[in-house]
Amino acid sequence: MSKKFKFGILFLVFVGIISAVFWSEQGESYSVETVVDSVWSEFMVQSSEIGEYENPSDGEPAIFIDVYDKNDIPRVEKYLQDNLSKNDLNKYEIVVFSNKGITY
Repeated sequence: MSKKFKFGILFLVFVGIISAVFWSEQGESYSVETVVDSVWSEFMVQSSEIGEYENPSDGEPAIFIDVYDKNDIPRVEKYLQDNLSKNDLNKYEIVVFSNKGITY
């Protein structure tokens, strides 16, 4: 094999590896934010928050969703379980509650 051919193959492998890393990083960043944002268009939501504690001993990171109708709580929980990745479900505690439209 000529040097140009070997260099070409090496270059293609390098580009493939870089592309795979880039695409996998892109896939990770959308997950939680996109799913939580989509809850707003699917249900009557008062607020949502994705939170992590500064000190891990304070508790699990959590996704908080405040819905207007308490009857939506099981549906929102199921929606999140169906649309979040298994890694996200293991990482975040899901807390769906209803303050019945009360703002503070």
